[in-house]
Amino acid sequence: MRAALIAGALAGMAVLAGCGQDRAAHEENAAAITWSEHVCAVVRDGGAKLSQVPGVDASDVTRAREGLVTYLASLSQALTDLGNGITREGPPPVTDGQATVDRAMNTLNSTKASVDEARTALASAPVTDQATFEQAVRGASDAFAKLGNSTEGPTKDLTNNPELAKAFAKAPSCQSLEGAA
Repeated sequence: MRAALIAGALAGMAVLAGCGQDRAAHEENAAAITWSEHVCAVVRDGGAKLSQVPGVDASDVTRAREGLVTYLASLSQALTDLGNGITREGPPPVTDGQATVDRAMNTLNSTKASVDEARTALASAPVTDQATFEQAVRGASDAFAKLGNSTEGPTKDLTNNPELAKAFAKAPSCQSLEGAA
């Protein structure tokens, strides 16, 4: 009888231990962590491109404008690459994953549209002297402000999802991103 009680108790503990492991595995969504790891690597690479600010010599307004237009073009491409990287990963394996990605992509697309508008305006602005150059740069400042306001990039939109926030906190490449978790 005593052996049967011990065997029953051990079997019960084994069942409970198994349930605990399943719950821990569910709380730590390995697929979401992997997804987050891949996306954060794309964000990190995009951020590196975005931080490459060109030197601009304001004494030569034509060259300065060309430098800024080239920089805005590279920003636009970096934002496109970032969006493509997120899209390539597909929706994250979490509740409301597609809606979460859609919000992040809307933010990226809006920022990219502002950068593209600024680049077009700056490229076509008549720059005949310092004053007109400064006016053209002020016209592009909204795009820079929008880009500056979205420096957290899509990670802010993504980590508003509680499951993804947990996954971002566990993914090594996400931990190195400022504001990622």
